[in-house]
Amino acid sequence: MASSPIIFTVCSINQLANAIVLGDSVKTHHPGYDFQIGLVDKESNIPSFIQCPYPICEVNSLNISGFEGMSERYTHEEIVADCKPFFATYFLQKTEKLIFIDCTTVVFQSISLVADILNQSNIVITPQLLFANAHPDEKQILNSGIYHSGFIGLKKSEETNKFLEWWGNNTRQKGFKDMCKGLNADQLWLEHVPAMFDGVHILKEAGVNIGYWNTPERNINQLKSNEKLYSINYRDRAFPSDYREKLNNYSHKKLSKITPAYGFVDPNRPTIGKTIAKKIRSVNKLVDVILDKFVS
Repeated sequence: MASSPIIFTVCSINQLANAIVLGDSVKTHHPGYDFQIGLVDKESNIPSFIQCPYPICEVNSLNISGFEGMSERYTHEEIVADCKPFFATYFLQKTEKLIFIDCTTVVFQSISLVADILNQSNIVITPQLLFANAHPDEKQILNSGIYHSGFIGLKKSEETNKFLEWWGNNTRQKGFKDMCKGLNADQLWLEHVPAMFDGVHILKEAGVNIGYWNTPERNINQLKSNEKLYSINYRDRAFPSDYREKLNNYSHKKLSKITPAYGFVDPNRPTIGKTIAKKIRSVNKLVDVILDKFVS
């Protein structure tokens, strides 16, 4: 069993470059930690020109009950998120402390504070927002989830096992992303965790897990200058040039075009055609408003 914490992420092949860049950033600040990749895909589909420097655990090796059904009803994005509890259960058999970090994240300094918290806690979760009246749409965060599933700490314990079993049972059957029905893959289930389980620590650290959802309330430059910037999650936001360069070192453009083996394409996912059509409709609507105002 590992004496140091294991940090792991979960992805499909189209985000493998992101996962490797995350691993590099983790190893820069934690050379003694193990970094593992949970792959919701077929490892045999990884192109031969990719030499992953980190251990890969393929989802099929977990023997998840009902996985075939999950693959049939969940999108590519949903199934990656919904497999998180099962990978956590697997990796927690190998260590006393486990930290999950979303694959689109970069770590900027030691995150040993999480391991320290796990000395007294079973579960560490991170809120999306920390400051009242600092975000322009606090209601939107209520829809997607008070806690973000992209950064979680776990300690080996009976309570953590209960949590992971409960979480996995829900993501197995109710892991859809349909916020109108109160579902957001694996994330909204975390709302219940502080009340349902013991030893839960809510990590109120502004420099941890910064993303598009909380950028309006986080001063990244100030956090940097105060040496309080721990991690940024670049999911669904423009990649800065230094991050793009690191991704390109691992053939991100080629890998991102590979269709995952499990799940299906989200029919609501924006495409270039849909985006253009939406903008055309917006322009036509504006023209109609102008004509109504000045012609009538």
